[in-house]
Amino acid sequence: MADEAQFIQNFLTVIGLLFSILAGNAYSALYEQQEAIYFALFQEVSEAKSLLEQTTLVCQGRPFYQAALHYIRLYVRAHVSTAATGSGKIASE
Repeated sequence: MADEAQFIQNFLTVIGLLFSILAGNAYSALYEQQEAIYFALFQEVSEAKSLLEQTTLVCQGRPFYQAALHYIRLYVRAHVSTAATGSGKIASE
């Protein structure tokens, strides 16, 4: 009787330990994926900001400057804004 109780206690302890290890690994993988998504989003926003600054320096005072700004605005609304709010589909690699 005591051996059976000890066996069940040891079995439940091992199952609990295995569950903790699996849950920790799942959490770690999901955290790394989320981190990769945020790094990719930060890089995308940095590139868009750089493009805007370069466009301003190169195109300011030219007839197509407003059109260039318009297309940058469309790009930011279509890709960067939807990615930041989570309504867009983000593929991290």
